[in-house]
Amino acid sequence: MDFFDKSKGVLCFLRHGQTDWNLQFKMQGREEVPLNETGIAQAREASIGLKRAKDEAGLSWTKIISSPLSRALDTAKIISEAVECDTLYTDERIIERDFGEMSGLVYEEYSRATFNNVPEIKTVETIEALMERTNDFIKDNVRVGERVLIVTHGAITRIFARNAKKAPHIPADFEHSIKNCHLVVYSYDGKEATLEAYNISPSDMTRLAQGEEII
Repeated sequence: MDFFDKSKGVLCFLRHGQTDWNLQFKMQGREEVPLNETGIAQAREASIGLKRAKDEAGLSWTKIISSPLSRALDTAKIISEAVECDTLYTDERIIERDFGEMSGLVYEEYSRATFNNVPEIKTVETIEALMERTNDFIKDNVRVGERVLIVTHGAITRIFARNAKKAPHIPADFEHSIKNCHLVVYSYDGKEATLEAYNISPSDMTRLAQGEEII
């Protein structure tokens, strides 16, 4: 697996650490719900894993870009300090999906909805709008030869993975819930992103950067 070399770009989506709403199975949109104690610990654990990947496999980051919501930005700050990346900034285009009046409901209250078929509520951001802003963000922020860490949210991460080109080793039924402080890894050839690994623990990033194939 050679996509970490300088002939391609690398982008990694990392979901923020846990919040109380995650723990309570609440639909979490644009609300400012902070990291809980577990979420802070997850961010610190992620920082240790990514620091090890830097020290043992040379996996450094050109820049770290975060959603402006505190649960993502606080996660990004913990990681950026550990991996010694001074280029950290936020971008509104990778903020969580706006779930409108559905935000705050527990899973049982919207069990008839699926991720692609939210009930006809005009306040819910469409999948098309979510993809458009995410694609615009990628075009503006990722270049061949760069390694970009994107600290964001579950909806952004799943939708981009679902619509990206897949590497041959990625199984057709790869998709499942992205865990807090886990990564989705892509190579980037200047035109499109190719999904290379999904739901990767930061502790496995050293192995990935060293050439092992991890789904």
